[in-house]
Amino acid sequence: MASKFIVKQARMKGEMDRIMDVIWAANYTPYEPFAQIFFPVLGVLPSHLEDAIAESKERFWAQHLGDKSSNWFYVEEIETHKPVGCAQWQVFLENPFPNGVPKLQTTWWPKGEHREFCELILNQIYKPRASWMTRPHLALNWMAVIPSHRRLGIGSLLMAHGTRRADSLNLECWLEASLMGRPLYEHFAFKPLFKMAFDTSKQDASDIWHKCEHEMTPGPFFPMWRPKQGGLKSQSRLPIF
Repeated sequence: MASKFIVKQARMKGEMDRIMDVIWAANYTPYEPFAQIFFPVLGVLPSHLEDAIAESKERFWAQHLGDKSSNWFYVEEIETHKPVGCAQWQVFLENPFPNGVPKLQTTWWPKGEHREFCELILNQIYKPRASWMTRPHLALNWMAVIPSHRRLGIGSLLMAHGTRRADSLNLECWLEASLMGRPLYEHFAFKPLFKMAFDTSKQDASDIWHKCEHEMTPGPFFPMWRPKQGGLKSQSRLPIF
């Protein structure tokens, strides 16, 4: 099945816009609370959703242009030229955290408790990476496959592309995995380090805060590390993900 698809690197904004369509589609089937941290829909009308998608496309393209480590790839269906999966691999040839653990901000949210909650979650997710990966490595930031094309080898194509690059540079890799993604990453020699749940407790929490907890608290995450050369694990046979 994988021969029906090709991996391409995004170099133009139009390609990035198509990648964002994949990410939006992938994270609503099934509904993924983590994605809502990055993609707020500030209203209930169709126009509010359209505005949110448009804003995310501008933001992600600007972030990509401003980040020399960023590499976005997408899988295109050869027959239809339709993008059906995507991944962002960051390549760090030196310590990306020379000043210690950064404080991440979700400025795409309006100021208030929603932004405070999202920043709490995001900084908990990122702290292990920034604490441990203070040497050259590749990091997988995003992985998405549209619902209609799952289990056709698309995730494996994107993982193979990134891990081959890591092996060519003789670098370690890092990612944060959901429960759904973990089996794919384990096949490519990523090792789960621990299971991470989220502490969203807040004294005298408001109804808004409790609503955020209910709607946007992700399920458990697994920080995962891949040694140089995958610990020499053979990757000659790809699973179907």
